[in-house]
Amino acid sequence: MQLRKQLTKLAVLILLSFTFSSCLPTSDSQPEEVVSQATRSAAATAQAQMNLLQIEAFELERELDENSSEHYVGISTESYPGLKVVVYLTGADKADLEPFVEDPSLFEVIEVREEAISRQSLRAMRELFKAEMDKAGVTYTTGIKMEPARLQVYVYDISEAQEKLKAAGVSIPEHVEFVQMENLPEGG
Repeated sequence: MQLRKQLTKLAVLILLSFTFSSCLPTSDSQPEEVVSQATRSAAATAQAQMNLLQIEAFELERELDENSSEHYVGISTESYPGLKVVVYLTGADKADLEPFVEDPSLFEVIEVREEAISRQSLRAMRELFKAEMDKAGVTYTTGIKMEPARLQVYVYDISEAQEKLKAAGVSIPEHVEFVQMENLPEGG
């Protein structure tokens, strides 16, 4: 009986070792991919061009925030599979961006999405609402988000915050969204 158990264990160990060894990659199973210098150069050039466009998109964001704040809401960039710059505007379209964009290749990758309220209006609303929340004793931080454009108010407990605001006679503005979090983000 003892011998039988030992032989069974040995057979299982041998079977497991064959199973695991077949799962390991071998050097023959994964051929090394040869990439030509021209391919590497083209990839590096494409990446450099994308990096430059992203820098220009950042500058566009700064320019729009400073000089078109009544229409500007925000900007986001997507880099995969190719660069796309999404500009969120209210009461404006892509043609209104032409004076702010010098590089035609940046203008080509811009997509405009309409929003209901400008960043300038959201900032003003945030400052007024923060003062009201401070008076009501609400612990919070805020952030401006897009799609849809809104002021997010991060609190530890939504119902507690809303009760404090109600007790203080504070109405919650239309474009405010409360988000409950265990740890409030730093910032606004």
